[in-house]
Amino acid sequence: MSSTPYQSVNRQRYRLVANQTIQTSLSEDAVIREEPLNIVLHWICKKTLQNQEKNFMVTMRTPGEDSFLVTGLLLSYAIIQDQTQIKRIETEEFNQCDVYLRKDIEFDWQSLTRQFVSHSGCGICGASDIKKLVLSFAMDIDQTTQWLTLDKILSFQSQLREKQSLFSITGGVHSAGLFTLDACLSVHEDVGRHNAVDKVIGDALSQDLLGKQNILMLSGRVSFELMQKAVAAKIAVVVAIGAPSSLAVAVAKQFNITLIGFVSEHTCNVYHGDFRLMKV
Repeated sequence: MSSTPYQSVNRQRYRLVANQTIQTSLSEDAVIREEPLNIVLHWICKKTLQNQEKNFMVTMRTPGEDSFLVTGLLLSYAIIQDQTQIKRIETEEFNQCDVYLRKDIEFDWQSLTRQFVSHSGCGICGASDIKKLVLSFAMDIDQTTQWLTLDKILSFQSQLREKQSLFSITGGVHSAGLFTLDACLSVHEDVGRHNAVDKVIGDALSQDLLGKQNILMLSGRVSFELMQKAVAAKIAVVVAIGAPSSLAVAVAKQFNITLIGFVSEHTCNVYHGDFRLMKV
């Protein structure tokens, strides 16, 4: 596996000029790498005390920071609640990640695999999934009022853009960033928007940086799946350059998360949770 998350490919550029003449030129272009990652879970069954090993999932991602990706993914599925529940993560195998959970971890594998049946290729779908969120996650997201200013919200876009090195090279990745009012805690890029969020959350969880007043900044639209990940990480504010979906708004209302979309240099749209914004 290459050490770089992108590779060079040949491209043929076509240009339509005067008199409908076509000009062509051959050059190299940098494209983002996309490779499969097989995630294998290892744990001890409490009933039988036997070692268990199951293929959790195969996900397409940009190679690199796989341990963060897996940590965030396990949190979003409520398999773990904190980093200490992971004994170790091994990534020696080519495009495989082996996750060893501690003895106190207990989850229903059959129930987990049934969830995958109703999931789309890169997310969750189905009318009953919002109800599942209530069962999976506690309603303990911070509800402090009037601590977020408009100028801070508008500044997150430029802060995120400054750290999008892979986007600058390839133009082919999504990015996500975790912020507080005072600092940028983590930024990650990936070919999949959900992977970028998992990497950011996994990174923050590994460093014990998930706090009550974290802000998740997204480079694109906001889907139900990304809101689910915010709920799992107890993130109070989600800000996006793009638009939210109807289910994203529904999750924001259910868990009282501040959801902000269409952030530009001077404006943004607040879809729920303006009680966290200072009215000055």
